[in-house]
Amino acid sequence: MERAKILIIDDDPVCTGVLLAILGDDYQVTTANSGSGGIEILNSMIPDLILLDITMPEVNGYQVLRFLKADSSRANIPVVVISTLVDSSDRDFALKLGANDYVNKPIMPDVIQKMVDQYLPY
Repeated sequence: MERAKILIIDDDPVCTGVLLAILGDDYQVTTANSGSGGIEILNSMIPDLILLDITMPEVNGYQVLRFLKADSSRANIPVVVISTLVDSSDRDFALKLGANDYVNKPIMPDVIQKMVDQYLPY
């Protein structure tokens, strides 16, 4: 059985490493270290789930969300934002742009696994 594909878009190598450690054995994980890198990957693959940081230079997570939701072939990909931004307005804005969920850093393995299980039930 083919493993579900997860795309991690985060410019922090520590966060990406933690997410890879949590998910790498069970899922096919691809990483991008920038918003523009994530968009580039999305032009060549359709993941089953995206884990997205907001605060990245040049192309931020909000811009990636806008890109995703503007394209009907990608608009239904579930997106979980994982961010250091803790203000409710940041969370509300991400959800308004189409994120399915919003989790604050630091990354808690059990919370991440619960989110992934919720959006990838197979």
